[in-house]
Amino acid sequence: MSDTAQLSLGSNAVQELEYVVIGVATCFQRDEEGRLMEVQVAEPIPAADLDCLVQERRSTSYHLLYATTYAEIVKGGIPVLPADIIPAGVFAGEDFVERAQAATRTYRSKPEFRHIPLHQTCTPEQGVFKLNHSVEPRRIINAVVEVSDADNIKQHPHTHQHLL
Repeated sequence: MSDTAQLSLGSNAVQELEYVVIGVATCFQRDEEGRLMEVQVAEPIPAADLDCLVQERRSTSYHLLYATTYAEIVKGGIPVLPADIIPAGVFAGEDFVERAQAATRTYRSKPEFRHIPLHQTCTPEQGVFKLNHSVEPRRIINAVVEVSDADNIKQHPHTHQHLL
């Protein structure tokens, strides 16, 4: 994070005991041969996203949600996943610390969205609400999209003409 961004966030610094929710999602990543492999990724969940999961009962790639404090998941600027809650083999998602800070601030501004009691979990089987876990559509992480001329959409000949 740049020094300018750090300064602008300085007055809005995250406190260690502030509420935040992390989720473990089933994602997919391409291997060297181009085949999709299933991976488990932990990532912070902003307040509005959690509220949508509760209110709309929409399907999600998350199969575990855990309400915790910022200090429990970030120590010394490094992501730390609670081993007693988060299964082995789960890795922290990209920009985890910055995203955890941002998600934590969303719960500060919307305390009514703290739907999961502190240190409690939600899964498809149990919790304050049950997750509607689904791997479809597949979340592919670190996907590289290469744009080519074939991606261009053919325009109708009159699209860019001024017709009288």
